[in-house]
Amino acid sequence: MKRAHGMSVIELIIVITILGILIALGGGWFSSDRTRVNQAAQILSADVTRARLEALRRNVPVGIRFDFSSGANFYQIMADADQNGLDSSDPVISRTQLGAGEYARIVGRLRQCTAADAAAAASADVVFDARGVYQLATSRTIELSIGSYSRFVNINQQGRAQIRTACP
Repeated sequence: MKRAHGMSVIELIIVITILGILIALGGGWFSSDRTRVNQAAQILSADVTRARLEALRRNVPVGIRFDFSSGANFYQIMADADQNGLDSSDPVISRTQLGAGEYARIVGRLRQCTAADAAAAASADVVFDARGVYQLATSRTIELSIGSYSRFVNINQQGRAQIRTACP
């Protein structure tokens, strides 16, 4: 007697059903919201490096000013041309608006992950001097999120940005 090779129709239906359930459960990992938050975190991390390089290139302090107050939700890279601290008269090199366009629904906020962060929370600026040296003695952490999905961009005492899944 010859044995049949292959699958029966019932076996095929069972396999397709199981695959469908697995895809439905795992579909959240491919969400566009997650992609948007991850991309925004990568861009913020790159902008920290850009601010440092702009300080070296322009030979003046350059900083990132964060404004996550109600209705604002943006950050901008500014050159401190008059070297009196970042203020509204300083030229803006670039501005990134969260919650609009490709970053729609992303909410940013400064996080106080450590006691040092809490002590330095009065200033929302990250500044590099003309030599590209980070000017704060403490780290800064920025949370970018959509709903319950978050990424944390930590700017450490050396001025390097790292993307993390939780508050460092």
